[in-house]
Amino acid sequence: MLSSGGMGNEDDIYERDAHGNLVLIGLTFAETEEFFRLDATIADPDSFPSLSADEWRSPDERRWLELFKKHQAASPPFSGGPKQR
Repeated sequence: MLSSGGMGNEDDIYERDAHGNLVLIGLTFAETEEFFRLDATIADPDSFPSLSADEWRSPDERRWLELFKKHQAASPPFSGGPKQR
């Protein structure tokens, strides 16, 4: 099972794709898996020991941000109210 990684209520960030897979809204199944793999990698402070302060974004961090922005753009805006069912 994929973890929400602290991104919010799972009902608000996931949907089922055409094959029944649980995916982040706006991402494919492969992109969702990649997002969480990257999320785990960049969360480890020892992952990029050779980066200087000027190089704070590695290729993995840039790809994670690209996927995150794609997910956010496809997600419904936060209403602030109770969820309607």
